[in-house]
This record gives sequence, structure tokens and C-alpha cells, in this order.
Amino acid sequence: MQQPIHELLEILADGGLDAADLDAMTAEVSKAAADAAAYLASDTGSGYPAFQAQRGDTAMPLWQWVLLEQLEGGLVFHGSTAAELYAAIVDAFGDDELDLAPAALANLDEASAWQQVREALAPAYTLVDFAQPIDARRQIVLVRSTRLERFSGLASELGLAANPAV
Repeated sequence: MQQPIHELLEILADGGLDAADLDAMTAEVSKAAADAAAYLASDTGSGYPAFQAQRGDTAMPLWQWVLLEQLEGGLVFHGSTAAELYAAIVDAFGDDELDLAPAALANLDEASAWQQVREALAPAYTLVDFAQPIDARRQIVLVRSTRLERFSGLASELGLAANPAV
């Protein structure tokens, strides 16, 4: 399980993390996968028990929760609208890195806003709805379009939902 997790993280990081960080993230996810009870005993501040209580049998496994935690801070984005999600993406990239300004989405209907976001990120990136959302907001990742097929294969191998966002 470690190799596909590491490769998945590597694709999402897209060169933005060094090998030591990727190894540490992979190790953390692997610890949660190997022994969920021991992991939770050592991480008493985890929000997973409340998530699991709320979702019951439909809750994602702990290792997926830990994977999503590892992606926070610029590799996974949450939002209820295209404008919210795109603002988070712009924040991760930096204000001057993308041509489309988040304010340009304000007066558009949701379908048009998503179209604008996809066009702003294409052809370099594909928006992907990723894994079971941790809350009611949409949860997406950006994947280099040239790596999308491999990313989708890894996600499938790991049992993670990963579908191009529409």
C-alpha cells in the first residue's frame, strides 16, 4: 500500500514537496492503515472519531482521513461553490500565478463559473473530485493533465473516488 500512496502524493505535490516530506506523509498514512486503533490512541486530537460517529458504516477508513489531512494546506481544496474552490486554488498558487481572478466568477451561474475555472487551469491541470468529502463542501484536487490517467489508476487501486470535476 505504501508505494501507490507515495506515488499518488507525488503526483498531487507536482514537485512542490521534497522526498523527505513525501516519505513522512506516506509513513503517516501507512501507520493509520496498519493499525487504526493504535493510531487513534496516539492521536487523541483527531476529528476522525466524530466523523465516523456521524457517518457510521459509510465513513471512509481512517487511513483515507489521514491522507486527506496530509493534503491540507494546498493540495486538496474545499468549497461549496466554484468561486470558493477557485479562491482556495489561487491562494495556494499565489495571486499572480493564474490569469482568472476569483472576482470574475462572482456574477456567473455555477455551471458557467465551473467552465471558466476549467478553462483557466487547462490544459495543464484537471480538476478532480477526490475521495469521500469530509464535510458538506465539495472536495477537489488538481492533477497535471498529463498524469491524470496514472493518478486515476492509483486512486482506483487504493479504493479512492477520483473523477474529473464537472
